[in-house]
Amino acid sequence: MKKSILFNATPTEKRGALLEDGKVVELVIERPDQYRIVGNIYRGRISSILPGIQSAFIDCGLERAAFLHASDVDPSLLLDKDDDIMEKFTADAKSKRRRIAKVPIEKVLEKGQEIIVQVAKEPIGSKGAKMTTQISIAGRFLVLVPDTDFIGVSKRSSDDRRRRELKRLISAMKPPGIGFIVRTIGLKVSQEEFINEINALLAAWKKVRDEALLGSGPRLLYREMGITTSVIRDLFAEDVTEVVADNHDDFVEIQKYLKAVHPSLCDRVKHYTDREPLFDRFNIEKDLERSLRRKVWLKSGGYILFDHAEALLAIDVNTGRNVGKADVEDTIFRTNMEAADEICRQLRLRDIGGLIVVDFIDMAKADHRRQVEDRMRRIMHSDQTSTAMTGLSKFGLMEITRKRVRPELRELYTDACPTCNGLGWVFTPASISTRIDRALRKSGAQDGGRRLSLTVHSTVAEYLRRDNGQMVKKLEQEHGVFLDIQEDPELDFDEFSFSGRNGGRPQSQKQ
Repeated sequence: MKKSILFNATPTEKRGALLEDGKVVELVIERPDQYRIVGNIYRGRISSILPGIQSAFIDCGLERAAFLHASDVDPSLLLDKDDDIMEKFTADAKSKRRRIAKVPIEKVLEKGQEIIVQVAKEPIGSKGAKMTTQISIAGRFLVLVPDTDFIGVSKRSSDDRRRRELKRLISAMKPPGIGFIVRTIGLKVSQEEFINEINALLAAWKKVRDEALLGSGPRLLYREMGITTSVIRDLFAEDVTEVVADNHDDFVEIQKYLKAVHPSLCDRVKHYTDREPLFDRFNIEKDLERSLRRKVWLKSGGYILFDHAEALLAIDVNTGRNVGKADVEDTIFRTNMEAADEICRQLRLRDIGGLIVVDFIDMAKADHRRQVEDRMRRIMHSDQTSTAMTGLSKFGLMEITRKRVRPELRELYTDACPTCNGLGWVFTPASISTRIDRALRKSGAQDGGRRLSLTVHSTVAEYLRRDNGQMVKKLEQEHGVFLDIQEDPELDFDEFSFSGRNGGRPQSQKQ
């Protein structure tokens, strides 16, 4: 599989895209007014504690108060409490950073207390950032985890012997009281590269601790890398054949970072200078436009529907125009297999998180169901974001959970429609006519021959005037008025208003 990373920078936004076999599968966006804050470390002050939901709100100097759940509270904070509490809520363990969700948050934190927290999830909608007290600092090959001696290795490695070797190696190099996790990209690097990164991460952690002791009150202690460097750190591995940046400053930043951590990859970085926009050259803009639509067509003629509910995303697979070349079961199976590929890509591209329910087309053969499940699992394995999924149920449903870290693509690029308020539907002209009827009745319009001006959207006006204005005549006869229909294409589709004419008593109505 050929992989590429592209960076596009304009005065209004900076974008990084990961391509697999020429198709964009991941997109990272940063704007001047919407800097990404996941990974930032703050000194915050507890503003309130809510035992009923085992949560606390923290003032970190951000626009909205941050949220901290008990399950994200480091039990080592109990070390400052009395021994009885320690004995009751902590178990024997080598690491004092064991995550114990049963610790009552009111036993650990106090209002007004200042603590160090890290952003685990971006602010989404009206919700503030989600925080954790279990701090970590990510490097290219390792993740530093303070206050623990734990050494972990990426779960993507299935070589148990190599895992044991890495644990022994890192254990011999690290200082006591500091833990490390070997990232997937670090499974094949040398001892010297590990030593350099350990020293760099220790220096970063020392700076955080020193900053935390200065002054008082909420403040930023550590800022995560910008989009360009963080994408290179997390995604640029040996299987990426090229990195292309259309901004000279980004090109220089990437080269500088790679020279420090992985010099052998520098020759894969290119500066794009052609007049044709970079994302247009690789057909990324068209892909992004498709990713914002409800319906995504498949090459076979089938299609997938994405419908958002409050707590989940429902994905529906349909054969559409795909009539197949063999029997019905074969057509359904091939459509589901193609849909599995596209669904996995869209989840990553749209950066969808939370609960996802996929309704595949029912398949009669157990072997076909197993192949679709295997296809989903194999493709989702390459997703850097944590995911889990069930098998296909007897109803053809598959449940997927995907960790939500930041707002999805739809929330970054779109707002709810002001006409339908995000419903996706508007009232029909016939429904609006009945609402006009009720409005006239409610206002007591029977004043014998009074003339009213009724202003509606152009489409509704056309509906009222059809059949020689039969609908208008019925309304006039029912309510004893004369209606003068006025068109206003600037009105929302389901809005209308009344006003009096010819000396009549003025009225107005807006729905």
